[in-house]
Amino acid sequence: MHHRRLLTALAAATVLALAAAPAAQAADGRLAGADRYETAVAVSRAFEGSRYAPVFLATGENFPDALAAAAAAGADQSRVLLTGRYALPQSTLDELAARQPFGVYIVGGTPSVSTEVETALERLGYSVLRLDGEDRYDTSAVVAQILFDDPDTVFLATGENFPDALSGAAAAGSVGAPVLLVRPDGLPDPIRSALTDDFLPLEPSRFIVLGDERAVSNVVLDQIRALGFQGATFERLAGADRYATSVAVGRRFFPTSTHVVLAVGDDFPDALAAGPFAAATGAPLLLTQRTTTPAATQVELDRRQPSDRFFVGAAQPN
Repeated sequence: MHHRRLLTALAAATVLALAAAPAAQAADGRLAGADRYETAVAVSRAFEGSRYAPVFLATGENFPDALAAAAAAGADQSRVLLTGRYALPQSTLDELAARQPFGVYIVGGTPSVSTEVETALERLGYSVLRLDGEDRYDTSAVVAQILFDDPDTVFLATGENFPDALSGAAAAGSVGAPVLLVRPDGLPDPIRSALTDDFLPLEPSRFIVLGDERAVSNVVLDQIRALGFQGATFERLAGADRYATSVAVGRRFFPTSTHVVLAVGDDFPDALAAGPFAAATGAPLLLTQRTTTPAATQVELDRRQPSDRFFVGAAQPN
């Protein structure tokens, strides 16, 4: 895991040290609240020893800008808290007060997290850095370039949907790797620039591709190779659906873990909060449904026979 830089507000130009945070010992149970914001708080409270560590703040209303946050938080054993577009929920404010973080990363532009939220945080005394770009692809590149120190591995996921990026966040965080978002049939310009930048280039030797060719086509991989990555390793992790893909990722990066974290695969907020917790716990993040367990997930649970399971958000399937 790479050491990360926590930057204060740009005007302050101060570098703050990150604090590593071991997770709580896993046990069968459920981490949930009355809504997505309170569920993220419940996950945050499951961490131990992480007071003062940085907090990642993302919108709870839409997924694109939030996708890059989970892997970054996982890499620093930090947490993701959620906010409304124009106001911070009281549950999030209370958790920030309890944690007293050195700083807060806002992931996403003002259409996702408004200047009102940023100003409110600054008035409360938090050092704030907004990480955003022109679009979701650019935001993922900004997060990777600023928060990751020469990562040897980069994960690639489609930016058009959330399950692959979020189920891969625990794995990416566990090896200190960012998640870059791409289009299914082409490499977005911001990602191309991040891989060839003169100042802060990403120069990985390994690319982990999340999802099948419908999610990230081989055209994208060929375009990356053409940028000077002919010698890089490309490894695709995919299944028949989002649930099977999460199983493939878990088997690859957490092959012997007896801990498992589960979150619903048909909405993003619970999995967004669950990813960093899974990374810190050394557990795969498996996707499930609200009231039933998908076949691929059930087969994996039967194979692993985990001693500890955390259900994040959704009610435990029968």
